[in-house]
Amino acid sequence: MESRQRLLPRLFIDVILPSTIAALALVLALCVQQTHTMSERAEAAITLRLEHLAGELGTDAGSSPQGALDQALRDGQADQLRRVELHRPDGSLYSSGTALSQGGTVYRGEMHGSGNPPSWLSMQVDIRPLRLAQGLVWLLGGLCAAGILVLAWLARVTLRHHVLVPLGHVQDALHEMVNARPPVIDAEPTGPEFNDIRLTLQRLSELLEEQRRDWSTMQHDNAVEALDRLRQSQAATRSKSQFIALVSHHFRQPLQALELFAAGVDGGSEEERQSLFQQMRTSIAAMTRLLGALLEISRLDAGVIAVKPSGFSAAELFMRDRSSLADQAAEHHVTLVWRGSHHQLHGDAEVAASLLYQLASNAIINAPEGRVLIAARRRGQAVRIEVRDNGPGIAVIHQQRIFEEFVQLQAGESERRGGYGLGLAIAERLARLLGTRIGLRSEPGRGSTFWFELPRMPVMERNSTARKQSSPAWRQAG
Repeated sequence: MESRQRLLPRLFIDVILPSTIAALALVLALCVQQTHTMSERAEAAITLRLEHLAGELGTDAGSSPQGALDQALRDGQADQLRRVELHRPDGSLYSSGTALSQGGTVYRGEMHGSGNPPSWLSMQVDIRPLRLAQGLVWLLGGLCAAGILVLAWLARVTLRHHVLVPLGHVQDALHEMVNARPPVIDAEPTGPEFNDIRLTLQRLSELLEEQRRDWSTMQHDNAVEALDRLRQSQAATRSKSQFIALVSHHFRQPLQALELFAAGVDGGSEEERQSLFQQMRTSIAAMTRLLGALLEISRLDAGVIAVKPSGFSAAELFMRDRSSLADQAAEHHVTLVWRGSHHQLHGDAEVAASLLYQLASNAIINAPEGRVLIAARRRGQAVRIEVRDNGPGIAVIHQQRIFEEFVQLQAGESERRGGYGLGLAIAERLARLLGTRIGLRSEPGRGSTFWFELPRMPVMERNSTARKQSSPAWRQAG
């Protein structure tokens, strides 16, 4: 451990520090050169203007210099020229512009050939923009230097993580192997060199472990396997108990209602008895629906339903339960729309119809007084069957739970509509039976879209005879 701690500073000094110093020196040199160049450029521009103005005033010795000074001031606005003055030997002074109280620099130049003593010009320039630009250069240089230091620190961290830590794991593994103990092989991703070393150590450890394996190890493995089986059995028992409790809860409600209704049949008028009989029929129908859904789940879990793939059209699929779905839609005041019936499909028509019925029934129940679209769309070599509604939608955190048994996001409302939270659980099992899966796209307040895909009918089967139109007796929504 101590040698590893000394290795990091040595690698940092030998590898990272020279590059960091060179980069900082380069940034400093660039900043100095840039600021010096900016100063020289500004100075050269003002000197050139002084010479140009001196030449103009020398050629127009007999006229008033005020116009030339004003023109020079206007031309020098881009170079931050603020004041121009002409001093004559006789003491006269001509000027243009306003003198700066601070932040200005004065440049002077003599006018040669104008007498003895000669006249001289002065220009006052605002150097604050220049200083600001130079300060910006230094600021950017400082940011670059800070970035270089951060990169040096990251390089040190990377060196520690990708070199020293893997070396430490290798050393610890070798130490454990020397002492006849199984080494702990680090599984974290490292460079290819350390990966090869790690794999070599792992293979060597496996060879040593095979030599030390004996009867006690086999006993331990058997005990672990027995414990895992016990845990799986306990988990299955808990799941079964929970399932039975939920089923008992849903059966108990209509049974208790039947007892109350039966107790009230003896008394009351004929109209009251007819109302009680109607409520009793409703309770019996609810228990029948629940029992049918539970039997369907048990059949799907038992694997007794055989899949018989064949070719059929989307129109045949839509027509199997169209009247039943239309009755449900009318009961819930839902507009039902069908599209894409011309597509040709391949699969088990009965199972596919049952799956579509579960999805469509679920959409109708959850979109009262809304709109449900059932459509077939081509997706490459497959046909997607979609069921889209404009109901309340499903949050992302609940989109996996809704396929579990007895899961209802709005339990009270679903019970009033006659649902038990089993329809989507049946649909998921039917989809697995077809070799496909149920897709879901939904957002709260924007409705839901469920879909599953079936392969397109092969060309050789598209001229086959019409399929049977019978509907299975076990197709009941949950």
